[in-house]
Amino acid sequence: MRRGNTLDKMRLDGLKEMIKLSEMDLGYLIHSVRDARAIGYVVVASATIMVYEWSILLEQEVSLIWYTPWSLVKVLYFLSRYSQILDIGVHFQEHIQTSADPKICYISHDIATVSSGLGIAVSELILIVRTCALYGNSKRIVYGLGLLWTIWVFGNSWPIVKFMKSSVFEHQVSALIPGCYLTKASPLILICFVSLLLLETLMVIMTVWKAFKLFRGSTNLLISRFFPDGIIYYICLFALTLANVLVILLAPHDMLDLLDTLLRVSHSTLCCRLLLGLRETAAIADISAQRGGMVTTLPVSGQMEFGTPGGGCRGRNEYARAVSASRERSQASIANFWITGEVCVRIAIAYVAFIFAVNPLAQITS
Repeated sequence: MRRGNTLDKMRLDGLKEMIKLSEMDLGYLIHSVRDARAIGYVVVASATIMVYEWSILLEQEVSLIWYTPWSLVKVLYFLSRYSQILDIGVHFQEHIQTSADPKICYISHDIATVSSGLGIAVSELILIVRTCALYGNSKRIVYGLGLLWTIWVFGNSWPIVKFMKSSVFEHQVSALIPGCYLTKASPLILICFVSLLLLETLMVIMTVWKAFKLFRGSTNLLISRFFPDGIIYYICLFALTLANVLVILLAPHDMLDLLDTLLRVSHSTLCCRLLLGLRETAAIADISAQRGGMVTTLPVSGQMEFGTPGGGCRGRNEYARAVSASRERSQASIANFWITGEVCVRIAIAYVAFIFAVNPLAQITS
């Protein structure tokens, strides 16, 4: 009898252990699904921002970029604007597909890492070009920032290569969990984002310093139009880069690239807006100069200068209309920002509905 009681107790203990293990597996499974869905939301939102930006800025892009002579700025603009298509496509394949093959995930991850790195490097070069323009293309500023950018690019090549070689992918614990499963990665990738944070901090400081010097005692409407947008964009990029650093420090391995797509798209979007603003400012100055205005105060590049209205009522009227149109576009950009946010929320809701329709486990995790 005692032997039978002992066997029953052992069986009961084993059954309890199996139930406990099953509960742990289910909890881990639910947590993994939630993580995968969160990354999917960010990818979908990033794609929405990219397409929406193209639609609202196409007319301005055609008039200010497409029909201008080829130059370094034009090449950088097209690279930054349209290379993100590859990033979005790869990230969709990497994070939304089901039953992902680890070998395919490894290849996709390497492509996405290199593409994002090159795209952000081009965006930073655009920021440097604009900063140099603010300082009148001073040789000291151009050579200094150009050398700094070159050192930054080559210095980050080593941690990126180490990160790609150290990345390990495995099959998801369940076929119900979408996306690739990153189980191991080198923390050296943090160096890239910290250095990016420092580089953007430097350019924010240089922009604010130049704006302070020019705003002091200046009534030029073009100056008041040109600087605030740039400073706001710099701050947005800085905040997003800082958030990505915190994700790398605090998030689990499978969440390391939570903000990668959004960071890439935001760099492209905001830097291209800065270039369009630079071209628009130069166009307003040209209108003022051609209609009797007088070019004064700040050179923004070798060929582009700010203009202020000089003699002639016609010149002042043209200048006022150009600045008024510029302000209206600036206000429209702010309104479009909120519209973009609303569109992203709607897309995220649609994505959640799709997940619920095709993935039974999603209903458990709600």
